[in-house]
Amino acid sequence: MPDKSTGSGRPSRPARRPSASSPRHPRQPNVRVLDPLTAYQTKGQGSVQPAAFVADSLLVRGFHPETVEALATVAARAGFALSWDERGERERAVLRRAPLSAEQRAELEEVWVRRVRLVPDDPNDPVFKPIDTWRLLQAYRVHVGPRSPRRGDVALDHPAVADPVTGSHPVTGSHPVTGSHPVTGSHPVTGSHPVTGSHAIAQYAEPGWGGRQPVSWLGDDPTPSYDLSSGAPRPVVAVLDTGIGKHPWLGRDVVKHDLKVLGLPLGVDVASAEAELTGVSDDLVGLLDPDAGHGTFIAGLIRQQCPEALILDVPTYGNAGEVAESDLISCLQRLALRQVLARNGDRRYEPVDVVSLSLGYYHEQPGDKSFDALLLGPLRLLGRYGVAVVASAGNDATSRPSYPAAFAPHPGGRVRDHDDVVPVSAVGARNPDGSVALFSNDGPWVKYLRPGASLVSTFPVTFDASATPSYELVTRDGQRRASIDPDDFRSGFGVWSGTSFAAPVLAGELAQALAGRYRDGDHDLGKDSAVARMRGLLDGLKKRRP
Repeated sequence: MPDKSTGSGRPSRPARRPSASSPRHPRQPNVRVLDPLTAYQTKGQGSVQPAAFVADSLLVRGFHPETVEALATVAARAGFALSWDERGERERAVLRRAPLSAEQRAELEEVWVRRVRLVPDDPNDPVFKPIDTWRLLQAYRVHVGPRSPRRGDVALDHPAVADPVTGSHPVTGSHPVTGSHPVTGSHPVTGSHPVTGSHAIAQYAEPGWGGRQPVSWLGDDPTPSYDLSSGAPRPVVAVLDTGIGKHPWLGRDVVKHDLKVLGLPLGVDVASAEAELTGVSDDLVGLLDPDAGHGTFIAGLIRQQCPEALILDVPTYGNAGEVAESDLISCLQRLALRQVLARNGDRRYEPVDVVSLSLGYYHEQPGDKSFDALLLGPLRLLGRYGVAVVASAGNDATSRPSYPAAFAPHPGGRVRDHDDVVPVSAVGARNPDGSVALFSNDGPWVKYLRPGASLVSTFPVTFDASATPSYELVTRDGQRRASIDPDDFRSGFGVWSGTSFAAPVLAGELAQALAGRYRDGDHDLGKDSAVARMRGLLDGLKKRRP
């Protein structure tokens, strides 16, 4: 993200330039970084922090005519018009005809988010200056006024990154250390929610130090504690990630793919079939993508923790470990619609118990009184219908709140805990010796710590990219001898690190606790019972502090 938003104005207090606690610059060319020193300000607002945002689109919550009219007015003044995303319009049409009660429809419509693009409005002028969506957002806020209930209906579209240590939030690239919330990589921690920082943190992305590498598994396959065909419910865990690949542990009796709700795909089409099969998107180099295998690794961790679980595969982002907030919200609100229908008794859909999210972003104004993140809406709605959302804390070794994990209720936080809602749970990472992993984000919002460094789990058995063993020979008797091929995962297992993986460890632990309740005869799947049961199970899990 080499571009920066431009403008004048003076910050309300000294501001910092983007730093290591900002998300790694996404590779998409239409992403900018908000610089507090040049960002447009409005009187009375809080300080602005560095944050990445999509340059040509905004998010709009609800279907209030006042919101749309005000946004169209300020866009026209800047020479632009509103172009609503076609996917959002299809979702709106499905929502209108969904078999819901009036109360449920209103509940969904109140938090439903659509993406709108800003396009030049003068057909006679082929040359135009790109829109500054941050400045336009500030103009919208001034136009509606500080006390308007519509002030928080419009927001920036942030790119979220996965968490492995590998390059992103992993220690590899995402929320693992690999590219998404894992740890994978080499001397960089490549990815998004990546481990950016010094050599000490980047170490987690190195094979042999917790980085992504193939290993052999000699243990038994996970075995359920009760007969899954007995009629007793199974814990249902939705994994919103890169998709789940081929592995003997993850057959159709364990993982459901190609999910829909009222004809709408639950996930986003994020990669070609070839990339999903091989983990490679660049045919000219053939390297394994930063977050390739991220979703499969997470599914394997959940299966190890809870062999009884039914895992829902919701492809949300590609193997680069990056997703626009608008796409993430779309997946979550479709899942929320499906959950409402499931709790209503629609037998086409099984109620979800846990959602595993290994990604995150940093907000530009988390302390401002007008901060009202649109991402929170579908998460709270899922919690209201009995879903425990478990989110990785991030791999930037910072106390700066990363969302959605920082939506977890905590002292001084913006989200309060309510008895009728299952709260978001934020998870940081531990090393194998029990110490806190050096890359793990931390703060009062991180309530749980779970193993997240040098974990062993599943990889697609189809992965064998262009890297080769550093040493290889054929002896005189024809025997092939070699060092380890660093990207040949045909064994089906590998090592990885990142808070990306600590989150599904907790998600699987929670699912296993629920499986015990189901095994003992607690089969009430009603909304209120599900909320109370899940809150009780969360309270019973080990926390890092009282």
